[in-house]
Amino acid sequence: MSIANVPILDVGLLIVRFFLGTFFIAHGYSKLKDKESMVKWLSLIGYKPGILWTWILIIAEFYGGLFVLFGFGTRLFASMMTVVLVLGIYHRTIVKRLNFVEGWEVNYMTLASTILLILVGAGMISLDYYLGIA
Repeated sequence: MSIANVPILDVGLLIVRFFLGTFFIAHGYSKLKDKESMVKWLSLIGYKPGILWTWILIIAEFYGGLFVLFGFGTRLFASMMTVVLVLGIYHRTIVKRLNFVEGWEVNYMTLASTILLILVGAGMISLDYYLGIA
């Protein structure tokens, strides 16, 4: 497969995966680096046991970001990311009662990317495609 034969949609999906993957890797890395603080914070806001929820977030964000970046298990990890984003929106709107531009607008916009990858998949420039599991 040469790059000249790749449809523009697949190039667009690669770009979406790059930005989404790196976004989640950065967010997940902070949780991976300081698990103890994350466990305490999640327990404090009602996500118990905190250690379970911390690992769910690390898997969805850090490892999910890596997998989405390379286009492997894209629909699965985009689904996990979608759940994380929806929970984030819920927490910021219902629990904290924040307005749109006070903290949940990023989740809202990122949700569009995860839903796109769930519906369309990773595209031709991906391990999913290369391994035939798209």
